[in-house]
Amino acid sequence: MRLRAFHSVARAQQYAMHELTMPNGSHVRQFVGGDGRIFAVSWHTLFKPDLSTMLGSSFPSYSAAAMAAGQQGGIRRQFHHQGSDLVVQSSGHLNVFTGYAIRPSLVPQGLNLQTLDLG
Repeated sequence: MRLRAFHSVARAQQYAMHELTMPNGSHVRQFVGGDGRIFAVSWHTLFKPDLSTMLGSSFPSYSAAAMAAGQQGGIRRQFHHQGSDLVVQSSGHLNVFTGYAIRPSLVPQGLNLQTLDLG
């Protein structure tokens, strides 16, 4: 409501995709397994998303990896983190931020991640 976003749900055999589409064209997708737990999230936004909210209890793992990468110096437009139970791919350039995060342990059994529309 606060974002004035349009919410839609698309259902597949093993999961449901909840999509929030903002008036400026930004969208965030949450992929929810049959057990009701979010196993993946993706974003395409004009502003850097609040990953602490999107990643929940997985955020500290991501944050530590992002801080370590930031200490290497230079300008980074892309970031990839592959932890024990969190995979994050993100990029940003000229107010376009895209990425996804996946919790492999929560992916429904037998689901091929290649079939998800993470864009």
